[in-house]
Amino acid sequence: MTDNEERMPLTFAEVYRRARAAGGEAFPPFDLRRGLNDLRTWIDREVDVVEDLPSAAVRRSQPELRGRHDLLAELVTLARRPAEGGPAVLVGAGGSGKSTLAAALTQRARSWDRQVWWVSAADPANFFEGLTTVMSDLGGSTTDLESIANGAADGPDRLWRLLERSPRSWLLVIDNADDPWILAAADSPAGVQDGRSWVRASQRGLVVVTSRETDPRMWVGARLFAVGQLDEVDAAQVLRDLAPQAGNESEALALARRIGGLPLALHLAGTYLGSGLAQSHTFAAYHRALGSREGTMVARTAEISLDGLARQGIPQARTLLRLASCYAPEQIPTRMLSMSGLKEALDGLTGVGLIRSDSAAITLHPVVTATHRDRLEGPEVWRTAVAHLVGALGELSHSQPECWPEYRLLSQHLLALLETAAEHGDHEHLARLADATAGVARAFNHSGAFRAAGMLCRIALDRCVALGEEHPAVLRVRHQLAWTVANRGDLTQAETIYQEVLDIRRRVLGDSHPDTLRSRHESGWIASLLGDLAEAEQRYRDTLRDCVLHLGPDSRDTLTTRHELAYAIARQGRLDEAQPIFEEVLRDRRRVLSDLAPQTLQTQHALAWITAKQDRWAEAEALYRRLLDLRQVLEADHPHVLLTLHELAWTIACQGRWSEAETLYRQVLERRDRTLGTDHPETKATRYALDELLRGEIIDAEHPA
Repeated sequence: MTDNEERMPLTFAEVYRRARAAGGEAFPPFDLRRGLNDLRTWIDREVDVVEDLPSAAVRRSQPELRGRHDLLAELVTLARRPAEGGPAVLVGAGGSGKSTLAAALTQRARSWDRQVWWVSAADPANFFEGLTTVMSDLGGSTTDLESIANGAADGPDRLWRLLERSPRSWLLVIDNADDPWILAAADSPAGVQDGRSWVRASQRGLVVVTSRETDPRMWVGARLFAVGQLDEVDAAQVLRDLAPQAGNESEALALARRIGGLPLALHLAGTYLGSGLAQSHTFAAYHRALGSREGTMVARTAEISLDGLARQGIPQARTLLRLASCYAPEQIPTRMLSMSGLKEALDGLTGVGLIRSDSAAITLHPVVTATHRDRLEGPEVWRTAVAHLVGALGELSHSQPECWPEYRLLSQHLLALLETAAEHGDHEHLARLADATAGVARAFNHSGAFRAAGMLCRIALDRCVALGEEHPAVLRVRHQLAWTVANRGDLTQAETIYQEVLDIRRRVLGDSHPDTLRSRHESGWIASLLGDLAEAEQRYRDTLRDCVLHLGPDSRDTLTTRHELAYAIARQGRLDEAQPIFEEVLRDRRRVLSDLAPQTLQTQHALAWITAKQDRWAEAEALYRRLLDLRQVLEADHPHVLLTLHELAWTIACQGRWSEAETLYRQVLERRDRTLGTDHPETKATRYALDELLRGEIIDAEHPA
């Protein structure tokens, strides 16, 4: 190709044919995976590559990116040579087209055979789920993946080790990072200022961040790209791209001048005019319609579209959009939007560009969400949103691992509702949100996500302060908060919270209320953790008596108290007394729950521990290994899994296989140190066991309650 020839898009097959012609036998027989690595230098010099002709044709049918060609060219250059200036941060007002520009870059990157990821940073749940996907695609270990899920301090370093070792060049887009703190790691400052955050420079690929935060002090160390409004000519061309039959150039220019250069508003106007819903499909008619509207331009354009849908017999589209605006903008399950005519409303809103939808969920632009949240008239829609979320959560079980991802997804919508609780909430719906928080936090605690549980509880307690400290729902949240605090190792603070909750419940609800019985049980548990085993045993016995009387012998709570009573007995050395209690609890839990229920596995764990304490080492090892197989559905760094591994190492050491035990202790120590923290009691227990093993001593595993 000479300098005077026009560069043209080619398929990979055509690139290969031309390269073979240019380089003779320099290229091996056609193998796309291997051949692209050899062709990359020649491709960069000679051609722009597209993936294949059909997909290229589809892209050509989409509206062209207007007014951003210079910005896109700079980003393309940076993506090809990321070491020269990355990472890149696109900043601008909501609706200015930052995400659209980033999407155009990803389209280019895919045509160069780059690996591309798109991660939303609109909320922590989506952000960390997206980063987990990146790690998984890069071949990260289970431990790597759990470092993100558990908020481990070394999570960013683990991600970046994988990115730097990637065999392919890559592009990572982090979209909607409007709160730069989400990108910070551990004690790092917000944004990307110190090179230790989730966003860093690399020679292997480029990170692109989109954000409404325009303060350059947040982005020291990155290359900043300001994405502003379009000029009138480009704005008019956007309208003509979307609605080519709506008028001539001068009419489009007049409407663009009226709307302004915000791409989101232009997109909504043009999509509506091109959808066939408008009464008069002209730029001039739309110009007149704007004159009777109030509010921001996004609000005006959205209302015109909703009016058009109403005229077409879909008035419920407006109700649906208001309802969806109560939640977080992304991944709103359609089952939480149930109403008459839902499918027609979803199709209509998708057709005019107000939502993106698939079979299971919808996504709104954050500006559309904020606009319609501001236009809620009274609390009724918000209350409906609360009811639908509570209903969706009610379909889940906090103790079932297969439900934990759904809890994480729904937690972002719970946070969105809590954010507006003070404005729209009455006591009834605040209480429902508090109860929902307690349920989600309980699931997080069972899954080992203690930090997420604690954060959620504290936010809910702040938002639901109007309920008062004695409200049963508030006490349930505080109960879960205490469990979170205890599981993170601060037993003194946890004991204080538990005691305060117990005192209030006894005074307000009475000694035999189910909530009070749960607090009495936890009072025994915390005493056991603090080493006061005789006191713990007495508290459990008192609680068990009332549980059997008021809840019944087969109640989950009754079975839990029986299980913990046996532990308190066993840890005082009365193994022969504890073992038959555990065996009875195991039979009852299998009958009432299931063989694989987490509570059933906890009792099997207890029996494995007692077997080891009775010096039946080989039998105990077999029980622990069987337990690990049964617990394989749990996340690898779940506290119960690590406890099983710690005690397995103990049984192995007691059989004389010291080197094997040392290796296993080291693995558990690394994972506990990362997920629980250096000062957590369970981390200290593993460190002490390892240190003593290296000195020639074996430390018994004192199984915690």
